[in-house]
Amino acid sequence: MAISNPVMGRQTTAGALLAEDHERAAAQQINCRWVAEAEGQVVGIAHLFFFAFNSPGFLSAQVMVAPEQRGRGVGRALWQTVQAEAGRLGASNLSTGVADTDEDSLAWAARRGFVQHLHRFVSSLDLIAFDESPFHVDSERAAAQGITFTDMAGVDETILDRYLNFVADRLTETPDLAGHPRWPLAQVREILRLDSDPRPDWLVLARGPGGEWLGLMAMVLVFGGQVAYNELTAVHPSARGRGLALPLKLEAIRRARAAGISTMRTNNHSRNAPMLAVNRRLGFVSLPGQFELHRRGV
Repeated sequence: MAISNPVMGRQTTAGALLAEDHERAAAQQINCRWVAEAEGQVVGIAHLFFFAFNSPGFLSAQVMVAPEQRGRGVGRALWQTVQAEAGRLGASNLSTGVADTDEDSLAWAARRGFVQHLHRFVSSLDLIAFDESPFHVDSERAAAQGITFTDMAGVDETILDRYLNFVADRLTETPDLAGHPRWPLAQVREILRLDSDPRPDWLVLARGPGGEWLGLMAMVLVFGGQVAYNELTAVHPSARGRGLALPLKLEAIRRARAAGISTMRTNNHSRNAPMLAVNRRLGFVSLPGQFELHRRGV
């Protein structure tokens, strides 16, 4: 954690990391970790794993070295270990994420054959300081259209499965997953933590006056329960242009605040201009983004 938290801009715990690994094991996903030690101290870490948002045929690879240990061959040794294991697994394509402000790491990855594939922005909202009053008109506009918001708390499996299918369909419409195979429902359940840390009250549905499903918001707890992560906010193509994205985000904010959470985060593809505009209007502050880099052929 001492090495990865500063690099990844998080404050997660060892317990949360172990829970994440248990989830990957239960899902039978590729998940390999290594550490480099010097004089009894961990000075570098590496991770080779399946990540649901990766392009088809890619595994994620991470190599991180303590700042004071860089330039001593630690990263090179860990990278060679990752390469060897990827080769053994038959994984010919690798993906990695590097902060868009980290020129040294970008150069390190480029020397190993990684090239930029896409750019994502991280945004954070202070839920304690958030003032909802400027957005009452947006809520009123949605109400005037007969829009209501419900969640998945207490619903039966038929409705929950329909919601999961609704999420899977909307994911294929995002810039992140456009052109990717549609996710199986088990994978949707996993990102929504339904089998590990379920929050059905954070799975929200926007309905029209006739009961039609128009949009959704899905949120989970991350970083050891300290942060509410807005996994997805999406509107059905037939309902776009009606101003529903911001009221759905407001539902996320209200529910996170009601749970006593002080910070909300979300990630957006650089090409997702409409959602980035909604986030800015709500007061989300941009944090360092991340380049997703690809290396074809190990």
